[in-house]
Amino acid sequence: MNYQLLIESYSFGSSLSEKEIELLSLELETQIMNINISTEFGCFKPAPSNICEGLNLKKDTHWIMCLAAILDLHKPPPIRENEKC
Repeated sequence: MNYQLLIESYSFGSSLSEKEIELLSLELETQIMNINISTEFGCFKPAPSNICEGLNLKKDTHWIMCLAAILDLHKPPPIRENEKC
């Protein structure tokens, strides 16, 4: 399934399965690894306003940031002892 469709579905209130979260995680890793190849990928285009609003993000947030925001909610990075405030 297209990651943008998963993001759209989630922004409208659907929950994500563990498999879908893993697919989104893999998509983000792939996009990050390919940044040096091109910044013309769709992930650098702004997501539609209704999706940004559904995710509580500012208007014109890029798809890659929408993806990262969802993953931060579902798979927060571990906090290491030396990184605590």
